[in-house]
Amino acid sequence: MVKHLEPQTKFKYPKVFIVSSGRSGTTLLASMLNAGEDLYIPYESDFIARAYPYFADKCSLSLHDYKLMTQFFQITAKQGGWGMPEDYLYDFLCQRSPQTFSEVNATICEAFHKREGTEDAEWGIKAPVLIASLDRINKVSPTSTIVHIVRDGRDVYLSYRKVHETSDIKFGPKGILANTLYWIDGLRRVEDFMKHHQHVPVFELRYENLLAEPDQQLRQLCEFIGIPYKSEMHEKFNASDRNQKVAPDQFKKSIHKKLHGGLDAKNTNKYLSQMSPYELFVFEVITAPYLAKYGYDLQYSWARSILFSPLRMFIYQLARLFNDWRYAKRDRRMCRLAYEALENP
Repeated sequence: MVKHLEPQTKFKYPKVFIVSSGRSGTTLLASMLNAGEDLYIPYESDFIARAYPYFADKCSLSLHDYKLMTQFFQITAKQGGWGMPEDYLYDFLCQRSPQTFSEVNATICEAFHKREGTEDAEWGIKAPVLIASLDRINKVSPTSTIVHIVRDGRDVYLSYRKVHETSDIKFGPKGILANTLYWIDGLRRVEDFMKHHQHVPVFELRYENLLAEPDQQLRQLCEFIGIPYKSEMHEKFNASDRNQKVAPDQFKKSIHKKLHGGLDAKNTNKYLSQMSPYELFVFEVITAPYLAKYGYDLQYSWARSILFSPLRMFIYQLARLFNDWRYAKRDRRMCRLAYEALENP
């Protein structure tokens, strides 16, 4: 692990960012770390990625910029901007007067923790979608550690399928091909980032190992991050007061309901009984090298054949182009919504 030198600044930056390909246990992991009370990770937010193209290069920020970024945060952070009223966040930005986008992100975190009375804790941010914005995270918050939690992509697909079939609020990729491309592209983005940013501390852990060996996995993670390990993280996380704030209210009785029942070590390998042979074939032919890399068994061992390599590389490049277009479109949409909210309060 490479230690960062903390910059000489009056602004306190997040200590950790938790990312994944979605439906992989980021909320579970955040609630476990919250239960230790030395690190506090609030609701999800991808503000740091969505607002980056519009503010990252600015060296001086105006009151109008603060108003616009307040709207941006209200739109891109769960619970309407982590539950902070617009006036409160805007006034806090004016008071602290951050002059760079990096300082704005630190100030928003400070505003939340000041309101919660948790200024003494280390700060963290979790949002699966940030897996596509690791470069942005590193540029804006260069002292932060990145935690990448990986779950068997076949079970990830089943989880997203359940969201689309049973949840009132639909999100995430739909269909076996879209899920396959989304999962593989996320892993490849982390792989590329680690290859080109070897100085950045990145911790990878498997969701399945966290369920089976929570004590060992959390000890290793806490040591890597630099916070104390406490057994309450996995033994009593579901009873933690902070855990009640991790999942948005509308999801507490649906897609995040397992959080309130403790760990379920059996919540793995669902694909063995719930995926059709066709779905398994499609997923494994495309993702075989990465299933193997992260220690997952294949049902079709021949799917690893190098004969599929040209096809896989073409599909990987296509997935990257498509996802880059999709994220750029999201950036523009969030910016438009922020401007509309500012013009029509």
